[in-house]
Amino acid sequence: MTDVCTFEVLPWDSEFFGFRVGRLYAESLTPEVAAEAKQWCHDNDISCLYFLGTVESMDKPGGFYFVDERVTCRWDARPVEKTSPSVRPFEPADLAALQVIARSSHRDTRFYRDPEFDRDRCDELYATWITRSCQGGADTVLVATDRGQPAGYLTCCGNSIGLVAIAESARGRGLGTQLVTAAQRYFYDSGAVCADVVTQGRNQAARALYLRCGFRLVNSQHWYHLHV
Repeated sequence: MTDVCTFEVLPWDSEFFGFRVGRLYAESLTPEVAAEAKQWCHDNDISCLYFLGTVESMDKPGGFYFVDERVTCRWDARPVEKTSPSVRPFEPADLAALQVIARSSHRDTRFYRDPEFDRDRCDELYATWITRSCQGGADTVLVATDRGQPAGYLTCCGNSIGLVAIAESARGRGLGTQLVTAAQRYFYDSGAVCADVVTQGRNQAARALYLRCGFRLVNSQHWYHLHV
């Protein structure tokens, strides 16, 4: 039976990084799928192709290589009694500080693991992401404060936690737990049955945080990149 796969050009990624980017959708990354993907990239002038697959997918067939483990954790909603006064909703005056935090806080992600992606553009990717989130791209943005100043953020989209970051100078003070607890309160009050969060397999601190807050591991997948 022939493996079925489909492809998509990603306009936003292409414009942001300055080269054409696409995505492959397939059940698994077999040598046959990899060969078809490489031909599609040549035919469509794609420089980088993303693939998200199962852990069992082959490593490096046809030039694909592993860049990240995508771990999904889930919290079954229940009442949350205490949240910290250090966490509040985003205010427009916070944005500049959150952009600074974003530029240095997401370096465990797959883009930084891929040497073909410019590091300055990767920094700017997350500054752009938090900006768009604060300007309506997220349902809510929670801000953690330290000594009255913005020191971290967490975004909520639907029933999922999106971006989470704490300023390096404020780490180790429990702000991450306070943000996640506030998000759980938000989800519960919004009527959610459960809430998901995605993190990197190598980010042990984040995984431990979510487990402490009552999340459980529900899925693990691998990101692969192909450069043509």
